[in-house]
Amino acid sequence: MPRKFASALPSWIVAIAGTVLAVTLGSAQWAEVISVTIGASLVLSFVVQLSMQRKQGLVNRLAFTTAGSLVIGAVGIVVALVQYGLG
Repeated sequence: MPRKFASALPSWIVAIAGTVLAVTLGSAQWAEVISVTIGASLVLSFVVQLSMQRKQGLVNRLAFTTAGSLVIGAVGIVVALVQYGLG
């Protein structure tokens, strides 16, 4: 598995787990839960990337991980909007 994917997986797993939880539990605060989940995922991505202690490609790996987390959050928001509406 390439280093880019291996370093992105922990962040994406957190994003997927939190987004699925927010959408399936049907809470009234699904938007807040998804936002906090994506924020935690982004912080985790910085921690993972900096703990690798490899400077080469850091910006590309962070961009890849961040883009994936944002796409996961966007899909969760669309699904929640379809299920629960804006209210």
